[in-house]
Amino acid sequence: METSNKKRWLAGGLALIVFLLSLFTGESKVKDFNEANVYEEARQRFMGAEDEVLYGSNPNQRIMVLDVDGMIAKDDANDFLAEKLDEVLDDATISAVILHVNSPGGSVYASERIAKKVEKIQEKNIPVYSVMQEVAASGGYYISAPCDKIYASNETFTGSIGVIMQSYSLEGLFEEHGIKEQNVTTGKMKDAGTFGRDMNKEEKEYLQALVDSAFGRFVKVVADGRDMSESEVRKLADGRIYDGSQAVENGLVDEIGDLDDAVADISEKYELTDPVVFEKNEFASAFAKYLPYFKSNTDNPKSDLQILKELMESEKNKPMYLYGGYYE
Repeated sequence: METSNKKRWLAGGLALIVFLLSLFTGESKVKDFNEANVYEEARQRFMGAEDEVLYGSNPNQRIMVLDVDGMIAKDDANDFLAEKLDEVLDDATISAVILHVNSPGGSVYASERIAKKVEKIQEKNIPVYSVMQEVAASGGYYISAPCDKIYASNETFTGSIGVIMQSYSLEGLFEEHGIKEQNVTTGKMKDAGTFGRDMNKEEKEYLQALVDSAFGRFVKVVADGRDMSESEVRKLADGRIYDGSQAVENGLVDEIGDLDDAVADISEKYELTDPVVFEKNEFASAFAKYLPYFKSNTDNPKSDLQILKELMESEKNKPMYLYGGYYE
């Protein structure tokens, strides 16, 4: 384990070098660094996705623990998670998988991608458990719902079953700066939800239908995974969150417990003898999440026009399985 930690620190140090280069030498140096494949080669060698053994002695019966931490998005972390879940299908030593979830949710696509991987593993008669940490809401619950068993803490925030499509109207700000949006489209709904003006009633109804469609799929995933009727799920699915004890009472969570409890339950139920419990994680991906934050805090205060530009370039106007009270 000491060697593994050393490699992770090396990977983290390398990521920090890339970050400092981006701050003080401009993007061109970082581009040269990446084109030389130095960062990628070091990431693969020093960090890779090595097994970090938590405990256990039987290498023929292993339980893989995968962290789902932070926003669920179509990014490197999501690719890594999908890749590791695919590897389970080809590894005869893996007897079970535990998703260690600490996420407010996120992308509809990325959440569904992970849920589908879980179902494929279960088709091979390999159990998948979810162990919720501080928060496993919306998309964090979506990927947990198909699991064979769900554990949570009494203080876990979970649920938030629903869909949100975040949008802004910058019509007033446009007017203040003398900006007028002029879109040329092939149909009246082509620019529905644009930032430059308020949505009309017809546009809201159109986008609401998209949100409702995604919501229907969310309800079905929960109903199938929790052995509930869709009407039962809809009673719980007004977007509100529940703490762990409430979620046990309403059927969204099976038991109050942690990772060790889940391992003990799997070992007993599936007759495993001191299985090796190991974790797969990608240190550089987790470290990289913080780089935009560090960089943003070195910038000068933003003007109204800079804020306007960032809002227009942000990824909005798409359905999200995201806890509405979460702010990154």
